[in-house]
Amino acid sequence: MAKKIYPGNWVTQLSSYQGQPVVAVPGRTYHHVVGYATITSTGAASWDVTIPSPDMRGDDKPRPDITGLTVPIGANVYHVGIRVCDTRKDRGAGTATTGLTGTATNRIKAASAIGDDGEITATKVSTSSADLPIAASETIAPTGAVYGKVTPVTLTSAVTLKVWSTNATGTAAGANITSSATGGTPVIVEVAYYTEDVCPDTDGTFIPFITET
Repeated sequence: MAKKIYPGNWVTQLSSYQGQPVVAVPGRTYHHVVGYATITSTGAASWDVTIPSPDMRGDDKPRPDITGLTVPIGANVYHVGIRVCDTRKDRGAGTATTGLTGTATNRIKAASAIGDDGEITATKVSTSSADLPIAASETIAPTGAVYGKVTPVTLTSAVTLKVWSTNATGTAAGANITSSATGGTPVIVEVAYYTEDVCPDTDGTFIPFITET
């Protein structure tokens, strides 16, 4: 189990790789998991999400990347998001671009299955495909979308999020999408949820010392 962070010590982003939670309120541990899918010049209509290793060097990575963003059973999910990134090396010059090309009327979403769209239920987690349509020009601009629930929903089974290209309905596979960017275009996916925390052990309270004779 990853080491929990407590308020006052939370000064950086939680480690998605370690599954690190924060105890924002007593009795619950909150998780914010962030990964990415890479769209390349090889066309596809779905992509796995990678949780990157803290070891950034490609030739020296004792801890491998994790393939698949999985939300566990019992998680209380309240937010899911997706962002198509700007791939310019110098974002202060030129026009924002993703390098992505698709087919007009298609859409992009982060979801637990191709048929899940704009919903968080006991078995489904998905952004709304309608929030990320592919323009008539067929060039996908940098943008993002989020979907959330005021009242978190408890998962009755684990789900694994992927990035999907859909058709105009948002619930069936769309045409392949490609990237002209060197190394491909990253698409960021995030999910936020909380789980019930375990009860403290003897280190969490004051137990009188036992006097031995």
